[in-house]
Amino acid sequence: MNTNELVALKWVKLKHWCNLTGDTGNAVHARRKTGKWKDGVHCMVRDGNLWINIREGQSWIESEIPK
Repeated sequence: MNTNELVALKWVKLKHWCNLTGDTGNAVHARRKTGKWKDGVHCMVRDGNLWINIREGQSWIESEIPK
């Protein structure tokens, strides 16, 4: 998969998100549990898989950068 294809994707499974970003599954689940990430916005469960919204995940990361 090349960079142009990644830009076109909106949702990826948790494992792919972790491979792309270096994030961990435990960290993602912790953000969901504490309400930092909202189901239906940053992530969603479909057919027993956790999917991550790449755009919203990136926006969240950027919002955490000190200004």
